[in-house]
Amino acid sequence: GLAKAAFLAFVALFALLQIPELRYDLGPRTPAEVSGPADLAPRRFPTAAFVAVRGVPTFEHAFVYRRYGLDHTYFQLEAYGTRLVVRTYEKVTDEWHDLDRFLGRLQPFARQPFSYHVRDILRDRMGVEIPPDAYFLALDDVPRPSGWQVGGVIFSALLWGLLLYLFFLRRPRAPVTVTRG
Repeated sequence: GLAKAAFLAFVALFALLQIPELRYDLGPRTPAEVSGPADLAPRRFPTAAFVAVRGVPTFEHAFVYRRYGLDHTYFQLEAYGTRLVVRTYEKVTDEWHDLDRFLGRLQPFARQPFSYHVRDILRDRMGVEIPPDAYFLALDDVPRPSGWQVGGVIFSALLWGLLLYLFFLRRPRAPVTVTRG
């Protein structure tokens, strides 16, 4: 019984982990405008949101973090300071200094992948402390659902329902005995 419940919990966890991602990808396609640090409020952005952030990039504390064969460049926008950490997969060139609008996925800093590594790198190598109310902006992460994502959620929900039925709701039939007489 305990192994069945644990397996059922595992399948439910798989579905639950996909729901925030799916909610973002099915969300608005028009970015919310963020024109300054005052716009970064937990009430306005409690979860991931598609945004357009206005600001001037600063590469004073920029660094490249290599993970799983991908180079992620992290930097800040001047007016936001350490309250906003921006990540791009693109190579940062001199043209980036002329940009003033950044489009992507905004979410609380602690919810971004590898936030603890990024926090440690900024603190240990550059003496920059990320505040608890900081945000993370993943550039070019535009809401777009994929068939794999939708299929994964549907599959895990159906699997969970089937397992619940097989493990706990189905009543085994009594064996039929035939007597001659």
